[in-house]
Amino acid sequence: MAGNSMLCNSLLTVCASLLALHAVQATLPPLEGMGMVTSMKGLSAQMYPEMKGLGGCYLLLNRTGPVGSQGSSDVDNDVDAPLLHYDNLDEAHNRDVIVLVPVKQSVALMQQLQTGSDLQQHVKGVLIDDTDPPDSYSSLGPFPGAEYAPYAQKAYLWNPAGAANNGLVPARAWFPVPFFLLTPELALAAQQRAAHNALQGYKQKKQYHARLKLAMTSSGKSNSSACIWAGTCKPLGGYSVWSAIPPLPAIAAAGDANRPIILVVAQTDSIDQFHDSIQGADASLSSLMVLLAALNILQGTNAAASYTKRVVFLALAGETWDYMGSRRLLYEASLGSNSTAGVDMSLIEQVIEVGQVGRLSGPPDRLSKLHAHSQKGAGFGNTISMIAALTAAAAEEASVAQVDVQAAHASNPGIPPSSLMSFLRINPSIQGLVLTEFDQAFTNPYYASRFDNGSTINAAGVASTAAVLAAAVHRLAGGDPTALKLNMTVVGQVISDYMSCILIPAPGYACPLAQAIMTPDYTYDTATSARNYAPKQYIGVLQVVPPSDQLLQSPWGKSNLARFVWNLMALGSSSSGQAECDPFEQTCSAGQVS
Repeated sequence: MAGNSMLCNSLLTVCASLLALHAVQATLPPLEGMGMVTSMKGLSAQMYPEMKGLGGCYLLLNRTGPVGSQGSSDVDNDVDAPLLHYDNLDEAHNRDVIVLVPVKQSVALMQQLQTGSDLQQHVKGVLIDDTDPPDSYSSLGPFPGAEYAPYAQKAYLWNPAGAANNGLVPARAWFPVPFFLLTPELALAAQQRAAHNALQGYKQKKQYHARLKLAMTSSGKSNSSACIWAGTCKPLGGYSVWSAIPPLPAIAAAGDANRPIILVVAQTDSIDQFHDSIQGADASLSSLMVLLAALNILQGTNAAASYTKRVVFLALAGETWDYMGSRRLLYEASLGSNSTAGVDMSLIEQVIEVGQVGRLSGPPDRLSKLHAHSQKGAGFGNTISMIAALTAAAAEEASVAQVDVQAAHASNPGIPPSSLMSFLRINPSIQGLVLTEFDQAFTNPYYASRFDNGSTINAAGVASTAAVLAAAVHRLAGGDPTALKLNMTVVGQVISDYMSCILIPAPGYACPLAQAIMTPDYTYDTATSARNYAPKQYIGVLQVVPPSDQLLQSPWGKSNLARFVWNLMALGSSSSGQAECDPFEQTCSAGQVS
């Protein structure tokens, strides 16, 4: 398991969160829908509905300043103010308030807060109501990561949903007041209380209030360097995982060490202003599932023994933060780190990155289409043979998948936002492709947002993409196309198993597959005594840094997703003369999984 480093220019502070709604005067009338109260506990729940431990937009620090939202550094200092709906925002110019805003109007409010000093003075907190989702929403801009593009057109529109924000990038914005994303239940309670306040008039003393606690151990006036020095925050970070087929032998045979490498890449996480709510279904879990399923297909055959090239499958963590994972991987490779031992980056001949493919679909009377994006221009690798392999694989051995592959539109400036950009910055001559569901711009209206959830995913399209990818990689590696037999029923079941574990909140990591290969972590609901195994696709903080290379493969300090990916890769990675990987101890022979 290849460890990504601390992200030295983007850090997350430790915080505790609490949101409660309450009445300043006990004589306020009951709200519509309030049931009969039969206990003191029930009375308290009706009077003071709460949301604890999640839903906050947390403070992050980079080398120049803050990202996210700022709560008080005093854990005993709560923010308490009358609840006001965004429609009545004019009232905020006269008094301190906490604003309830529907998500469709949230970007407008954020822009007003960034430009209006009077609002900044009186708005003490923001509650976002997601109960009526927008038709499109993205927390990133029109061209995420444009500064890393290997071409000059930095204003190209890849992400139409991000263009609708009019220059605001919610996941990168900074607000000096706490932001909360409400649960549906608390959103309804807040709507009723805000409506009551508006009906009564804001000059009345009898008002419903919101009380917020988003305690921070650091300040938005700080930066990452000062925060590290003071020990008041932890670094963003996680673990990327790679596996090779044929597996790297413990002792390389003559000439084997110089075998050319085909690198198959997928990202593992996503981003949103509210980290607790990220699912990242299309971007990037669809691509991760395709990578894992393609590896599963090829591991299930004996064809790899005849390959003239080695295929390395790489699941990259942290890419939504300036390609943290791929940049760290390349840096560690340049140092000869043990985390990349056996994979000589100078031998990488071809890179196929799986991008957004979860929404792949087409009318029943024709094939669905995958688009292969490559970087044009002198000095960049020629990808004609790669596109030919994908096209031939889709038409022949993977024809049962009912997917066509074609080169992306010639008017595109080059590759879309992708990890491939990191590799081309180091070696532009690499032959590289990004395989996606879109041609000239993202078709996912919820890219990099909490609305990119499992309801948007076409499982059959994901399975079809995995079949085409496996068949194409098999060809490119030197395998006999007739030796690969694809059973789409089996591939579809594999994708279904993956989805139930890493995409669907329930069962999540309580799914049979995860339970069979690992002991997943869970959160505990003290109110219901229930265990929650719901997957989370935000990279989070790097809880521990392994004190030695020997502990890099240990499950200690790894997320459920990193361990799940590692164990799946390990299942079929043993080679002749090597012991099988142990998924529970999470150890493999050298060169099998890292």
